[in-house]
Amino acid sequence: MRTETIRFQAIGLTVRKTVKCSGCGKRLSRQRRFEQTLNPYNRRDGIPKTREQIFEEERAAAAEWKQQPETCTACLDGAP
Repeated sequence: MRTETIRFQAIGLTVRKTVKCSGCGKRLSRQRRFEQTLNPYNRRDGIPKTREQIFEEERAAAAEWKQQPETCTACLDGAP
């Protein structure tokens, strides 16, 4: 039996944010990658998504993530 590997193109963006810790006020920097693949199985309402639709979805997810507060590891561990 012969198999074929298909690699779908990843579409997305890397976002960085700098915020203050919600516990101690220390300045934090975070980075996250938001992406989806452009493939025939990635659908919206039964129709495959376009590159623009995927990018807009990921941009909206990134904007929502940038608004969320962050807590430093020291505050999570309970250190003063």
